Amino acid sequence: MRPARLADLPQVTDVLAASFYPPLGWQRWLYPLFRLSIHEDLKQRLQANYKHYQCLTAIAPNHQDNRVVGTVEIACRQPELWRFNRPRQVYLSNLAVQAGYRRQGVARQLLKTAEQLSLDWGFRELYLHVMADNNRARLLYQNMGYQVHRIEPSLLSLLNLQPSRLLLKKLLIPGSEAKPSVRDTP
Repeated sequence: MRPARLADLPQVTDVLAASFYPPLGWQRWLYPLFRLSIHEDLKQRLQANYKHYQCLTAIAPNHQDNRVVGTVEIACRQPELWRFNRPRQVYLSNLAVQAGYRRQGVARQLLKTAEQLSLDWGFRELYLHVMADNNRARLLYQNMGYQVHRIEPSLLSLLNLQPSRLLLKKLLIPGSEAKPSVRDTP
């Protein structure tokens, strides 16, 4: 595991686009737009050098080309804009693993590294969203100690056109597991 670099941007973009917008069916026509949007958003975040932001990457073992096979973003942010005097929260987003590397512990290692980074920043809680129908992701998060904090229905979910989003929360305990390392070199 290591922080993403600007040179990783095309590979991280590919992992995210293929995971969240696979070019199947009608989406294959929009895939270039999805990919471009992901690329530009991620580029902006990587270049900004925010104090409490990190895009982590998992690198394929035994590859000389440092191939990115997984990613997750972690950032400190305000929980809800309309609520003042609320403490900032650390939030995970965009956890994705390349199809050929799924179910091999890559996502688990990315989560462990993000959890340690959150503790290093001085935070003891970690939040993330998952769609209610994403059973594999929900099982992973449950096994890693994340619990449902809030169900967030939308108009589309109330009309049964889309599942609700679940906000998950994990309380982090310093020193509870071996610390994975975040390093700058593969």
